Amino acid sequence: MSWDPVIVATKNLGIIYRAAWSPCSRFIAIDGSWFMTEVQILDAVTLRRVKSLTRLPGFTRLLSFSAEGHSLIRGGGEPEDFISWDLQTGVLVSTISPEQGERECHHPSGFFRHLEKGAVSITYSGCGTMFGVLSKRHDATAIITYNLLLGRSVGSYPVKGPVADVIWTYNKSIRFATLGPGSITTWEVGFVSENPATEVEHLPTPNSFDPSEEFLFLPTLSRLSFVLEDAIFVWDAKCSKLLLSYVDIDRPREMSFSSDGRFFACATGGPEIYLWKDSPTGYTLHQKFVSATREYSSPWKPLLSPDGRSLLAFSGLTLQLWHTTDPTTSLSSVSTQAVQDARPFVLGFSPDHSLAAAARLGSDMTTVLDLRTGIPRLTIDTGMTIYGLGVAESTVVVVGDSEIVTWNLPKGDRALNATANIDDSVRIIAFDHLPSSGLLPSAAISPDFNHIAVVGVDVEGSVGLNLYDATTGNHLAGIQLVGEMPWFAPDGHKVWYRYLEGAYERTIVKDNESYSLKLEHLGPTRRQPEGCPWTPSRGYKITDDGWILSSNGRRLLWLPPHWRSTKVNRMWSGRFLAFLHHQLPEVVILELLE
Repeated sequence: MSWDPVIVATKNLGIIYRAAWSPCSRFIAIDGSWFMTEVQILDAVTLRRVKSLTRLPGFTRLLSFSAEGHSLIRGGGEPEDFISWDLQTGVLVSTISPEQGERECHHPSGFFRHLEKGAVSITYSGCGTMFGVLSKRHDATAIITYNLLLGRSVGSYPVKGPVADVIWTYNKSIRFATLGPGSITTWEVGFVSENPATEVEHLPTPNSFDPSEEFLFLPTLSRLSFVLEDAIFVWDAKCSKLLLSYVDIDRPREMSFSSDGRFFACATGGPEIYLWKDSPTGYTLHQKFVSATREYSSPWKPLLSPDGRSLLAFSGLTLQLWHTTDPTTSLSSVSTQAVQDARPFVLGFSPDHSLAAAARLGSDMTTVLDLRTGIPRLTIDTGMTIYGLGVAESTVVVVGDSEIVTWNLPKGDRALNATANIDDSVRIIAFDHLPSSGLLPSAAISPDFNHIAVVGVDVEGSVGLNLYDATTGNHLAGIQLVGEMPWFAPDGHKVWYRYLEGAYERTIVKDNESYSLKLEHLGPTRRQPEGCPWTPSRGYKITDDGWILSSNGRRLLWLPPHWRSTKVNRMWSGRFLAFLHHQLPEVVILELLE
């Protein structure tokens, strides 16, 4: 669930206000701000533009493909009311701009004048020559029907009460639903009939439903979704039962059903979109999507494709598209549940890139992973607080709160998934003074395993970088600073540490058998030090939108957003890339194969 199965994310040339799926789920139409002069038709796999339809500047309330998918209608705003195009040729088919007199002819009192500007839903007749529009204003609601060939309105029907924002075609008529406390009422009007709406069916609503709250109605299955405070509900009116009651969500907002009701999506006030899948026991959480960009200007608007296989989301300038089916690449061990122990991870790769040792900073358990097989080789209950790790071909070294402890690794390929504890260690070296007196420090081991660097609160209560002899535990040097997560250069002569998004470097200078440390600040315009663990190796690159590129620029993999929130939560070693994000329940290591 955490491996985001995004297809593509892209930025549009203007602010996106409306989007629509074609009935075949192969194309997407988007329309935007007042000053845009084009409606764009996009490929629903790549989000690449396949056609542009010229329009006059103006605001759009409705955007819809015709039932057979051959034409597109835009309207409900200024300056035209409705315009339609032939999608194969891109030619304008009709423009419906009723004059004031024509509008008042259908509404003698003038009460519904300019009502089309509040259009919220559209449906087509079976022959495709007519369509009906549900229009809303704060003081009035009506259904207005139009003839595409004649280019004018042919009927209007006032509607009373709270109305669901959807109308649909049933046989040769238009149906809509009014919602009130305790019931859903379905009504029917003709495309050209002068008769008033007739009542068709009554269905129950749950006691908690309030028509003044946000809601969405799926007419084909008579399912009602609604928001009550910070909870989202889905009600099956046919069976009079609740299919979904979900409270663990941040400010539920926009909602969407697939045509068959198999999927239901809800956006939040942040970058997340939740997707539920229908099951015999009700809707179950299927996926949780996180936006590929943090630069969203408004809440995401989710739009499920008619076949339910894809989810489109748009906000401001950005479009994103996901698969709703189970992702091909799944990491079943990675959960979307909240991580209680939200501390960063420490990790060390062996020099030959065959092993990796990982632990959550401050925990007492570490795992050594065989990178050739992906199977844990040794799991150690160290019995102490872990500050740093180092691993070689035959040993693993753990830096604790007061000691440096070494274990031998089991020999042979068959000795996998073994366990050990402090009694199995082969060497224990005590620090000559404690590296920390309160705040959790972090440590690094030099490539030759001769030195330990610790960033943390020293015995005097100051944050500092301290250097120790790994063979004796003796304190060699120290200096006050602000930072965390120290790392040694490949040659072992330099130590750097991170502070915010920057790197600071200390050079180890040997002078008369004593050590001193001097600082060189690496500004944002300077290159990272060679061998910096969060700098890609072998020519790899990570783009701003999360793609890992090979040395020749080929896309290898798209990263989920929470794995790329900050560069220093990654660790590179040859063709291996590890993610140490504190919100993940465990370290994730990828092997990049071209």
